[in-house]
Formats: sequence, C-alpha cells, structure tokens
Amino acid sequence: MNQDRPMPYKEERWFKLLEQAVGASSKTAVATKLGYSRPAVSQIMNGIYIGKPDKIAARVLEVFDRWPCPYLNIEITAEDCRAVHSTETPAHDPARLAHRRMCRTCNRKEGGK
Repeated sequence: MNQDRPMPYKEERWFKLLEQAVGASSKTAVATKLGYSRPAVSQIMNGIYIGKPDKIAARVLEVFDRWPCPYLNIEITAEDCRAVHSTETPAHDPARLAHRRMCRTCNRKEGGK
C-alpha cells in the first residue's frame, strides 16, 4: 500500500475489514465476494480510487462485518445483532426471549464494536 497517498478512510472499520479479508485470501477473491473488480479493490487499498468509496465501504461492511453470536453459534451481521437487542422484549416467544437474555451479556450487543 502506498503510504504517500491521502487515505482519509484508512482508519475506518470497513477499510480494516477489507485489509484483513485481503490478507486472509487475495484481492481477486475479495473482489469477487464484494461484486467489484480486482482493480477497484486494489485502487481503494492504494488510495487511488477515483470515485467515492461509500458504496464499496457499505458492501465491505455487509459482507465482512460479522462476529460470532453466542446464542446462535453462528456468525451474524451487525444489523442482525442490532435487530435482536434493540427491539421490544419478545415475551411471547421463549426462544427469542432466551436469545434476548443472552444478548444482554454479550460484549457485542452495541453492534459495531
């Protein structure tokens, strides 16, 4: 990555997730998962992308911003996490109530940490 280029988004969560995903596989594989071209991913990472990175940033978060849910024993998105812990308490559904109770003790419950 070229450190001389201004990259105001370099410290943002989505960029760190992108770097991590590329480090774990390749730019080509990550680009395929995101639905973007390899050159677009490379340009973003090198700070030479001509357009605004907003759409790619949103897509990176959608695809790679996941963490393990201790109740479901699967990885979920931040949006799914927020949906569980920010709605009204589901007193009518025992399974959802148990999930919500475990959610209160989870360190990820704020969604985005």
